[in-house]
Amino acid sequence: MNDNAFPETMCAVVLHGPNDLEVRRIPVPEPLPGEVLLRVGACGICGSDLRYLLGENPWAKHTLGHQEPNPPDMILGHEIGGSVSVGGRTRRVAAMAFRTCGACMYCRSGRSNLCPNTQHLGHSAGWEGQNPGGMADFCRAWENCLFDLPDHVGLDEATFCDGLGVAVHAVNQTAVMPSSAVLVLGGGPIGLSIAQVAAARGADPVIITDVYDAPLQCAEELGLGPRLNVAGIADTEVAGELKRAAGSNGLIAAFDTTGQLSAQEQALGALDRGGMLVAMAGVADGLTLTESSLAGERRLTTCSNNFVEDFETGLRLLASGQVQVKPMITHSFALEDACEAFATALNKHETGAIKVIIEP
Repeated sequence: MNDNAFPETMCAVVLHGPNDLEVRRIPVPEPLPGEVLLRVGACGICGSDLRYLLGENPWAKHTLGHQEPNPPDMILGHEIGGSVSVGGRTRRVAAMAFRTCGACMYCRSGRSNLCPNTQHLGHSAGWEGQNPGGMADFCRAWENCLFDLPDHVGLDEATFCDGLGVAVHAVNQTAVMPSSAVLVLGGGPIGLSIAQVAAARGADPVIITDVYDAPLQCAEELGLGPRLNVAGIADTEVAGELKRAAGSNGLIAAFDTTGQLSAQEQALGALDRGGMLVAMAGVADGLTLTESSLAGERRLTTCSNNFVEDFETGLRLLASGQVQVKPMITHSFALEDACEAFATALNKHETGAIKVIIEP
């Protein structure tokens, strides 16, 4: 593919401001040195995309610890599978959607996932002018952040690599080992990815909770369980069910993807000594820690981003079949129908959505 193969304009999903989303034609971007122009084949709608739509800045909240305003006219999309031509060869790739600066104290001390100078595809962080994003026909991408896909892995499956990197990073923070009990609160794509990564490490049982049936049915298809729909169930009853499911030793790890106070209280109450609660969506407002909450070296932590190695590990788990993502894909939309796709993802309890894919 040569430069002449690219059109002058393309469709892109542009977020003008809170709840102001538009599919419009914009100029095809010109790659900078070290970049290539990726022809997007599929891009997933992530939970963070929904939060951007609602006016939040989840990257700043979870990495920097505070909210920052989003710039106008962001191109959304960071879960990207596509193709690129380099040196006359066409490659099918998963795109790693971030690049850190390599120079700050976080990068130099091995904590690049906390780099305040991170650049994100589809995010507000790190750009002057128009940011690249995957919800478009074409997307600028760093050449050294593209990972070749095996022939049997589809571009729609490649969109899960970003979330799988997060899942691997989260599990790596814990002491998950064979036959240890793990709890995942919230069976969305991140929760189900974490559960599968933990299962690949030998965790058993891997308990899943949610408040609607679609993700629990998906968890059953993926061989995860026991599963518990906690909608309308008293907190004390849920806590008892979790303790019974975890067994006599309790949980070695719990991953909360909901950010709900009751969920985090229940998880803390079911932790084994040395167990960890990873608050994937941040620590819930009002969470009270008592002496017994963290006795016996129980721990509470958050999770921010991931490392390059985590992304690579996630792709290997996907390629080997240890992680299955096809059952999570419930809806696919053309790029021109992106507004309908977002509405479907936002109203998941009515639509049964788990992962919604946009396909340019």
